[in-house]
Amino acid sequence: MMKRSIFIVITTIILLISIAFPTTVLAASMPTTTITSVKSQSKAFTVKWKKKSGITGYQIQYSTNSKFKKGNKSIKIKNAKTISKKITKLKVAKKYYVRIRTYKGKKYSKWSKVKSIKTPKESKCTKDNIQKETHCTNNNNHSIKCGNMGRWFNSKDEVDAYWDKVDISYFEQYQNGIITFEEYHKKSPYGYECWSCSYCGKWTGNFKYN
Repeated sequence: MMKRSIFIVITTIILLISIAFPTTVLAASMPTTTITSVKSQSKAFTVKWKKKSGITGYQIQYSTNSKFKKGNKSIKIKNAKTISKKITKLKVAKKYYVRIRTYKGKKYSKWSKVKSIKTPKESKCTKDNIQKETHCTNNNNHSIKCGNMGRWFNSKDEVDAYWDKVDISYFEQYQNGIITFEEYHKKSPYGYECWSCSYCGKWTGNFKYN
């Protein structure tokens, strides 16, 4: 009788602990994903990965510690169709380590291999680095297109967003089998340089390719 009472007490304690302190379940059957590219930007980086099915989404973890022992930050991607994420508000000239895993409910896959990236020292488009263009008039009438981007933007942020859009477009073509991985790296710009018009204040720039 006493042994049975002790067993009931121990079982109850274990049950209460499991409810109070839920743990992450690592499932061997969960599909793992891999990081395909990481590109640095001013105080940011964009990470891309392979799309997986039969999951809820992805968890990205990044840190300045290569072993992920401290200072870790995590982001949950709740759409399984998402294949890229821009991480912002980072420090300049800092090396970051990033990894990713899939999840479904409380089940998580193993982490992917760690990729590293270093943010640039400073933006390529600071006020001290503006190139004055002479082909624009005060009435905002551009006589020729400037930069291989082929268009003008209202701000530097729009230039950065356009680069992201072009890069993601080529990456999705690769994911959908329209172009090869080699074609993606050849066609997708790895960075850009930009400048503003000294008259109208609009921005344009050049994509950079491998």
